[in-house]
Amino acid sequence: MLNNQLTSYHQYLAGGGEMGGLTRAFDWSATSIGTPDTWPQSLLTTVSIILNSRFPMFLWWGPELIQFYNDAYRPSMGNTGKHPNALGQRGEDCWPEIWPVIKPLIDSVLEIGKPTWSEDQLIPIYRNGALEDVYWTFSYSRVIDESGEAGGVLVVCTETTAKVKDFNELQHAKKELEFAIESAELGTWDLNPVTNKFIGNDRLKLWFGLAKEDEIDLKDALASVIEEDRERVIEAILNTIATGSDGNYSVVYTIKNLKDDTKRIVAAKGKAIFDNKGNAIRFSGILEDVTEDYQLQQRKDEFISVASHELKTPITSISASMQILQKLSKTEHLPDKVNLFINKANNNLSKLIHLLDDLLNVTKIQQGQLALNKTRFNLTELIKDCCEHIHVDGGQEFIINTTEPVMIDADYRRVDQVMVNLLNNAIKYSPQSKKVEITIFHDDEKATVSVRDFGIGINPDKLPHLFDRYYRVDALGHQFSGLGLGLYISSEIINRHGGKIGADSTLGNGSNFWFTLPLE
Repeated sequence: MLNNQLTSYHQYLAGGGEMGGLTRAFDWSATSIGTPDTWPQSLLTTVSIILNSRFPMFLWWGPELIQFYNDAYRPSMGNTGKHPNALGQRGEDCWPEIWPVIKPLIDSVLEIGKPTWSEDQLIPIYRNGALEDVYWTFSYSRVIDESGEAGGVLVVCTETTAKVKDFNELQHAKKELEFAIESAELGTWDLNPVTNKFIGNDRLKLWFGLAKEDEIDLKDALASVIEEDRERVIEAILNTIATGSDGNYSVVYTIKNLKDDTKRIVAAKGKAIFDNKGNAIRFSGILEDVTEDYQLQQRKDEFISVASHELKTPITSISASMQILQKLSKTEHLPDKVNLFINKANNNLSKLIHLLDDLLNVTKIQQGQLALNKTRFNLTELIKDCCEHIHVDGGQEFIINTTEPVMIDADYRRVDQVMVNLLNNAIKYSPQSKKVEITIFHDDEKATVSVRDFGIGINPDKLPHLFDRYYRVDALGHQFSGLGLGLYISSEIINRHGGKIGADSTLGNGSNFWFTLPLE
């Protein structure tokens, strides 16, 4: 009979990993619950369940609340601290730092029998040599013994400290982001492309003429875009969320308050997120009020427009006078110094005329008057002519990598203007180099031209702004003259032809500017 009982309790304490071994080896005779062969069936069964569970479990048993726990619970005690002394210890002796918190919970479960549930509860414990803030999700439930009374309290728990800390950090980051957005006075928006649900922050609602508590209907959001910009904005949105898109969204447009008709110019930037099938599932971003920057820009454009037109007449008159002087210098015997000054003045006048042409072109672009006069011509021949007529002070050689005719329908003068600008830039930014390579190739739809220099290169952070109006590149301590209009005008010319323009560069290793033009 005794052998059967020993076999029986050994079966209940079998397995259980580290804690199973410690439980079997522990001297239970020194505790109030006695040796395992005297334990009631309810305790043996509960301990067996605990030891063989992979979920964190803890048991208080008997009047002194003697403790049991499993391998899954073991990491919560830290590397140094309560383990392994907590096994078989009285609860009050093990947890003095939190006993006033947990003892009422234990008593409530034992006396009333109602289980408890707590989620992400802060219960600091001593471990790893210090008192740590530890968060738990746990349940206390009563274990009934053979007499039908409460024999102990079973704790099924999991430590959620990492989850709570991650959540708190996320909330902190969210508050910092909200503070940054508020400080920058940005509107934020989020669109679900599947349901078309549109969410905006309070500032966006204010701009739209809506109350803070109002929902934003997508139709209202689009209705706030002025009519002349609306189709362009819708097209930009559709292109961004289309399958195969890179998901980037950037567009400038004007919105109108639906209540008081107040207008403001906004710069929208956003990003679409796609599922594994390429379908857009989220589209969100920010709106920045750039009205003031664009007023300022408008006044600058108006000044440039007026100044360039006012300068055109006197410069034309000076140019005529210089032509007369040049003719006289060939027929009259003028001193050498006079001829030198005439040539210098004529060179400087040419530069001034070039700058004036750029300003006038900008005015035409802004007023939508940059007309294209398309004809059919050989792009290769145009590029050859450009190379022959550009003055090269540094002695660079133009190398054209193809002689094959490439016939296109385009504005000869405007394409020539783009090539002259790119070639002059290649010379300007590669003063120590001996060559500039021009490559021309085409497929069935478009021709591509690239101009590569071997000069100082461009900082990567400046590449996105190269074609902005008035943007000038200074690199490696070099200061270069110009208004920052040449690439902007070139970009407008290529775009109006239906082509694309861009640049690739490595700082200190040269640059490659390219553009495409439709063949038809």
